Amino acid sequence: MMYPSSWDPNEIDEVSPFQELTPIARLLQQAQNDYYVKLQPVDVLHQNGTKETTWADSYTKLLAFNLTQFDRVLALDADSVVLQNLDDLFLFQKAPLAMPYVYWGEPTGWSFSSQMLLITPSASSFQLIESEIKKAKPDEYDMDILNSLFKNKILQIPQRPYNLLSGEFRRRKHAAYMRSHPRPFSRDQKWDPDFILSEAKFLHFSDWPIPKPWMRAKKEELNKYMPKCLQGEWFGASDCRDRAVWLKLYYDFAVKRQAVCAEGFQLQSQELPQDSIYRHGRWFHPDEVG
Repeated sequence: MMYPSSWDPNEIDEVSPFQELTPIARLLQQAQNDYYVKLQPVDVLHQNGTKETTWADSYTKLLAFNLTQFDRVLALDADSVVLQNLDDLFLFQKAPLAMPYVYWGEPTGWSFSSQMLLITPSASSFQLIESEIKKAKPDEYDMDILNSLFKNKILQIPQRPYNLLSGEFRRRKHAAYMRSHPRPFSRDQKWDPDFILSEAKFLHFSDWPIPKPWMRAKKEELNKYMPKCLQGEWFGASDCRDRAVWLKLYYDFAVKRQAVCAEGFQLQSQELPQDSIYRHGRWFHPDEVG
């Protein structure tokens, strides 16, 4: 696991009366000791001139190309969760780089997305990447560099079941995602949000303008942008399964973050109080509910 070299795995929390480790140091040691994770400190590659501050540090993942002590490296974005074992990705045919295809809209300058990178580390590839980063324009990001440098050499990772976007549950049409399965796509196959989630191995949180899952969204944003209920097949009843699955994705992330990361890693915004209530397709503060 790559982590910023500025983090100290042995840093003591000076505020703590018991001289405990800081939350970051505690998690680094826990990853190494409890989960047998190999830790790799790296210097963050930051682009000060970028137009999007959200992606200012996105170049850092490209350091994985320099991990030449490994035959292959799987780099996953932090705004994602692993739902099932991903080991079978390493059985894919050898290629300099494998990425998921942009299935959810017309490509604008790049055809592959970078939330999941299956990399064959190479010193020569990394030198090329370093050179491109140094001369990158303010609106060029990691996916631009990768799509350009490895054009016609990228192995496509199937969206199903390896790269489900949370935003897929907000879409009204799902044919593009459904037919991305490696098995033949049947036109009779219907969208079933519960089944789709059950088969998915990797989920990427992508729901603009809803913030990333470690931020607590404002209730007004949730009410406006969460999935719409559809008319059901029986007697005109509403089908709210997309909404239920989508809300549970964010709820589960918050619960797991609290359970695994514990103190120091609470959600970073308090616009939606912890005791907010969800009723009749909307979020309410408790004082608003009679």
